[in-house]
Amino acid sequence: VMLKNCNEHNHEKCDEKILNRQKINNAVKRKAEDDISIRLSNILHTEFKNGDILTLTTNDVILIKQNIHHARSLLHPKLPQSTYETQNALKSMNIITNNDENFMFLNDFEKSIVGFSTKISLNVLCDVKKIYIDGAFKSCPKYFTQIFTIHGYFKDIYVPLVFLLLPTKDSNIYVKAFQHVIYYCTSLSMTFHPPEMYVDFENGIHNAIKQVWTDIRIKGRRFHLGQSWCEQFRSWVCLRNTSLILIKVDLKYFFGLPFLNENEVVECFTEDLMAIKPCNDEKIDKFTDYILNNYVYDDVAQFPLKIWSDFSASTNRTTNSCESFHSKLNGFFQLGHPNIFILVDTLLGIQSDIYVKLQSKATKKCKITLEKEQFLREHIKKYSSKQICRFEFLKSVSFKFLPATI
Repeated sequence: VMLKNCNEHNHEKCDEKILNRQKINNAVKRKAEDDISIRLSNILHTEFKNGDILTLTTNDVILIKQNIHHARSLLHPKLPQSTYETQNALKSMNIITNNDENFMFLNDFEKSIVGFSTKISLNVLCDVKKIYIDGAFKSCPKYFTQIFTIHGYFKDIYVPLVFLLLPTKDSNIYVKAFQHVIYYCTSLSMTFHPPEMYVDFENGIHNAIKQVWTDIRIKGRRFHLGQSWCEQFRSWVCLRNTSLILIKVDLKYFFGLPFLNENEVVECFTEDLMAIKPCNDEKIDKFTDYILNNYVYDDVAQFPLKIWSDFSASTNRTTNSCESFHSKLNGFFQLGHPNIFILVDTLLGIQSDIYVKLQSKATKKCKITLEKEQFLREHIKKYSSKQICRFEFLKSVSFKFLPATI
């Protein structure tokens, strides 16, 4: 006679601590697999905040982290060990956005250039009048030097439209990358020929742009100009001595030069700023000579006045939105130089946000931007009507738009 009893279990009851650890492990693992771009620490903190952690130990947390890393490693193929392997892995992937658009439009094995964008983004790129370009290095994957982003000024916001992985910062690589974008746009019956481009103060990128588009207007961004001058300011001018506080204040007036008319900069530099410059100070002389030779005297300047001088109330050249984007991009990764698969997943997530921005109505400028533009308009009006002199105008705008790092 055989008896069947399904309600009795003879094994020992599982430890509540183990069950609780497994419950948390499963929840965290599921979230980590759903979005591999989310930092592991963020997932753990969220789960620990809402879950039962009274029974967890340090060893439990280590075990949970190991399980998550293992689960994520199974989502993608073996990590590539060279540029060629990286591009080959991308070639084998079907990278599609959540809008069913092909995302990778470029995979140049000869020049080691990879490009990501969509037809919708490229259509906006070819339509906007102002283009902003900037490179990032920390978020760039291994075997590449930088992730190069092309932004468009669309509906009063700055939208990243093209992402390029570049092997070097050489001018010929920039030329080839731009040509690839142009050719691909042409294949889609679009024309990528921007009238104006805002870039960093880097000779390689300036030369490349002029080689590709001979009639384009190249504009330097005040954010990068301020960074460059700040670096020289800190390198050559000793500010630790309290007796030099007034010198520091006077030298900050230099940062108002970009807000003057092109034909006024040289006169302001030689008459106003040189008049207050302390004499017999080699370090200060080096700082002023650097600005004079590289930015002011057009005959010898690497970056002539027409690139960075602009007497207008627009803050388009002041914005650091591109740098803000790269800062946010870096924040997606636990460590610098993420693997290519994590980067692609992250860019796909960013592309989803881009779709939302492009289809939304024009947004209002933020309060800070509006206040800055109003400040500029008021002081430009005062200066134009001779209510204030040139040097008073220079002092006012220099302190209003002084880089935060100085």
